[in-house]
Amino acid sequence: MKPLNTIFIVDDDPIHQQITEIMLDRLNITNAVSKYSDAQEVLDYLRSYRNDPSQLPDIILLDLNMPVMDGWEFLDTFQTFRGTLCKPIRVYVLTSSIDEKDQERVSSYDFVNGYLTKPLTNDVIMQLAD
Repeated sequence: MKPLNTIFIVDDDPIHQQITEIMLDRLNITNAVSKYSDAQEVLDYLRSYRNDPSQLPDIILLDLNMPVMDGWEFLDTFQTFRGTLCKPIRVYVLTSSIDEKDQERVSSYDFVNGYLTKPLTNDVIMQLAD
């Protein structure tokens, strides 16, 4: 199993960011993790590097409930320009929400690869590496 290039963690909770990063490192499925508290910052970054595959992440782990810009707004905006990116990015919603309405709403985004609930488990992380 080759390590993934880059994973972006988009979550306003620094404790969840840290726990997720430690688990990803421990299982050796990534060689680069970037953590963001602001979803808008990630969108701006993706637009800036849309033509540079070496700068784009392979996976985005996205929290839904964040101040300023939430995960829903991120998904809506990302959907409008993801086709202009020079490489595909796998997006997983990583949330503490177990609300079925949230799960159904996420499934309406055809580019979202999965709905994961916090805290992450080793089994779930290993699925990201496949």
